[in-house]
Amino acid sequence: MIRLIIALPVLLALTVTVATTAKAEPVARVGSWTLQLEEVDKHLAHKIYELREEKIQELLINHLLGLEAKANNIKVDQVLDEMVNKKIPPLSDADVSEFIKANKGRLPDDGKGMEDKIRGYLMQQLQQNLQASYLQSLTRKYNVTLELDTPRYDVPGPQDLVKGNKNAPITIIEFSDYECPYCQRAQKVLKKVEEKYGDKIRFVFRHFPLPFHKKAPKASEAAQCAQDQGAFWPFHKALFKSDFDLSIAEFKKLAKKLKLNSKQFNKCLDSGSYASRVAADKKDGKSLGITGTPTFFINGIKLVGAVPFKDFVEVIEKELAQ
Repeated sequence: MIRLIIALPVLLALTVTVATTAKAEPVARVGSWTLQLEEVDKHLAHKIYELREEKIQELLINHLLGLEAKANNIKVDQVLDEMVNKKIPPLSDADVSEFIKANKGRLPDDGKGMEDKIRGYLMQQLQQNLQASYLQSLTRKYNVTLELDTPRYDVPGPQDLVKGNKNAPITIIEFSDYECPYCQRAQKVLKKVEEKYGDKIRFVFRHFPLPFHKKAPKASEAAQCAQDQGAFWPFHKALFKSDFDLSIAEFKKLAKKLKLNSKQFNKCLDSGSYASRVAADKKDGKSLGITGTPTFFINGIKLVGAVPFKDFVEVIEKELAQ
């Protein structure tokens, strides 16, 4: 299913709760311990919202395509083909060559013999993007409004990796992975947010190394070791540089470059003393339904992925207007 990227308006500034049974009877018991339905629903609240949002998008797309089918006197399943797919110009050899050149070193044999597969991949990406743009235009054409209440998450856990005005009206909590390219990309957007809003923003960093990023957990531990000497943010910034090699040796070189106490830093890193802290951050993230990075919470409102600057601005402006 093609997903419409439509921001749902924040109508209520409330932590999400789900109705419970009138008697609030327990749903499970172990000796004297009981589990209430309210507690279960609390953990499911974000999943319920995401399922509702996904279904709303699906039903909305179907309705919009139905309107366009009627307006153009064609069948519903012909709309995207007639209005988008048939209008896409063929990809040139230059387009394929440019892609191979831009991704040289990341393709097997530098892309030799893969031209047809690359052409198919590029055409698929182009088609998806153009279809999404077309559907987005339909939301404007038919004056679509979405009124699903956006949930506000109560983010558990420490907020010691923090910078900015402690009394700022906006707190942005980022769950991130130092080996994640999308997290690297997001840092530029966060810098723009900081430049635009200044003392109105308070930033908090939380660790969420993904299981397939083998270097990320130790990178998070290294950042925590730098925090012991008050150097988390410069260390953090260096780790997110695209050319930084996330290795033990480079972590130690960086600590020395930042003029940290090398003996203290190396002992901290080698001992793995912060492995449990990194794991605890990840556990907190999972309790919030996080499966990928970066994931942000702006005053508890969730944004997922390397979203554009305008998405941050939209949420922040609504928060400041309250």
